[in-house]
Amino acid sequence: MATRAHGTSPSKSAGAIDRRDILTIAAGGVASAAFGSFSPGPAEAAERVSSLGVYSGYSGEAYDGWARTSVYVPVRDGVKLAVDIFRPTAGGAVHAERLPMVWIPKRYQRATIRPDGSLVTTIDTVAGTVSYDLTAQRLLRHGYVVAAVDRRGTGASFGVHSDFSDPLTARDGYDLTEWFAAQPWCDGNVGMFGASYEGEMQLRVAGTAPPHLKAIMPEVSPFDWYRLVQGGGIYHGTQFTGFQKMIGAQDVDPNNAPVDEDKDRALLTAALAEHRAHNDYSATLGKLPWRDSVNPVTGERNWLKRHGGTYTPGLSASGIAVYHRVGWFARVAFDQLLWFVNHKQGPKKMLIGPWGGGVAETPEDRAMWTAEAHRFFDHFLKGVPNGIMDEPPIHSSVATAHSYGVGEPWRGLSQWPLPNEQKVRFFFEAGPTGSTKSANDGRLVRTQPGKSGGRDDYLVNYDIAYAGGNDPARPGAPAVDHAAYDAQGLTYTTDPLDHDVEITGHGIAHLWVTSSADDGDFWVKVEDVAPDGRSTYVSRGAQRASRRKLGAPPYDYIGMPWETCLEADAAPLPKGVPTELVFALTPISYIARRGHRLRVTVTGADRNIGETPRLSPAPTISLHRSARHASSVTLPIIPPSRT
Repeated sequence: MATRAHGTSPSKSAGAIDRRDILTIAAGGVASAAFGSFSPGPAEAAERVSSLGVYSGYSGEAYDGWARTSVYVPVRDGVKLAVDIFRPTAGGAVHAERLPMVWIPKRYQRATIRPDGSLVTTIDTVAGTVSYDLTAQRLLRHGYVVAAVDRRGTGASFGVHSDFSDPLTARDGYDLTEWFAAQPWCDGNVGMFGASYEGEMQLRVAGTAPPHLKAIMPEVSPFDWYRLVQGGGIYHGTQFTGFQKMIGAQDVDPNNAPVDEDKDRALLTAALAEHRAHNDYSATLGKLPWRDSVNPVTGERNWLKRHGGTYTPGLSASGIAVYHRVGWFARVAFDQLLWFVNHKQGPKKMLIGPWGGGVAETPEDRAMWTAEAHRFFDHFLKGVPNGIMDEPPIHSSVATAHSYGVGEPWRGLSQWPLPNEQKVRFFFEAGPTGSTKSANDGRLVRTQPGKSGGRDDYLVNYDIAYAGGNDPARPGAPAVDHAAYDAQGLTYTTDPLDHDVEITGHGIAHLWVTSSADDGDFWVKVEDVAPDGRSTYVSRGAQRASRRKLGAPPYDYIGMPWETCLEADAAPLPKGVPTELVFALTPISYIARRGHRLRVTVTGADRNIGETPRLSPAPTISLHRSARHASSVTLPIIPPSRT
């Protein structure tokens, strides 16, 4: 590993801001540089082009490599955090001028050591993994410093971590931002980027308003971890027990890369021992089932204090620019929209596409986001007038099928939800439709049931599982067919559609239920049924009956029903008395084609997602469909004349 002195310059770049209240936290350690190299890209076009996913001609590639330095940076309580700093190089020489910088708050290891001793960092291209190499490398080539930081309690950083959304990490982010701004190689303009856990931390850090943080680009960012982990009062254990195993292993992984000063790995060993002894995974493991559960480790009601609404007032007041990205089929689509809607003032944008739970599903998608990152940071960190904020605040795709790459062109939206949406109620009615061999084969209609009505009975099947989970399809793969799942539940299906129907927004389920048990889980799936009988996922929701009480949310919930899920609010289902469950469905933008049908499938379990207590014998649940007890789903329909 070559050693090189850092290049510095006594003057700021013209686009730099005045520094305010800069923290002067010293970074210890030996400064050493590891050199990478870029494959030369095509020359920038002479003509300036700046539009969605396309950006050229505003700057040349002034740099062809980078130098890596790894140090510990202490934050205000003395905890030392491991930081990788990548500085642009040209012909092997580190930049001399002050540059803007962007950093990523890593939850999933900033750097690791392979068995052969080679180093893998945040910005390296590694086949088969989600990385930030394209964005980071493009920014480095165009004159940005890039950094990656192990959050406290993770990687090589000291301290301990409490899942989810430990408030100390927001404070740490403030300190790190101001430390970066104070360095001689930084011009004082700082941004952040990253996805998932690393996306929501950006938003929380922005909520503390660091003076030098100017712009962030959070992707697939949780807003309220309770609704993700315990959605509808149901522990999503299939997903989160595996997640805990992954992050728990990463937090004590001896292959985490030490910082440069830690030659004998003694500091890394001490940090990992601290994580092993004290990191708190109570929430991840389902030990906090109620929204007001007391964490046995922290002694606090974590869910009530750690939702995004705690930080959005500060985010709105900060003036920090935010560019969100998420996919319609990601588990956190609702969450990213909550961040967007609760950010009441200040510059903001959103890109929402036909993607699943991944960060970017195709090379074209990743290239689009990389270009958007370059445009966004150029505008807010370098002051480049490239017009990005003159465009609509939201760019959205409309998925017409669940195979990626199939859909309408990108379109600009002025607000969310769409101002012309029509909340259309689809009622459950007796069948048959002849479209499925389900337990009842009921109809889904626009007309309200008559007084006599009826009900549909269903023996709960605890082993039913929705294949494909939350991702409708993988890139280049056909959509998952859920017809076999539908056949094991209660279904309500429309007649073939006589015209294309666009569903864009948030749906709501209204179920009037009784059960032979005093509790139970109710899962609703909205699907698109093709003429050949293939049934593909559109939206879903779930509710544990005992946790059905609704209340006023502590943040803007976009008009959706919000379950309190407080322990004192739990109530059994009354015997023989129809009881209404009202709960939100996942947001969606989807066009069901003429000749297709819409279907709602209701079951009492989904073992691929949630952990439903197994009763013996299994209970029989009933859905009621009369004028007084009209089970239905309400969908946001966009009229064909949409402008």
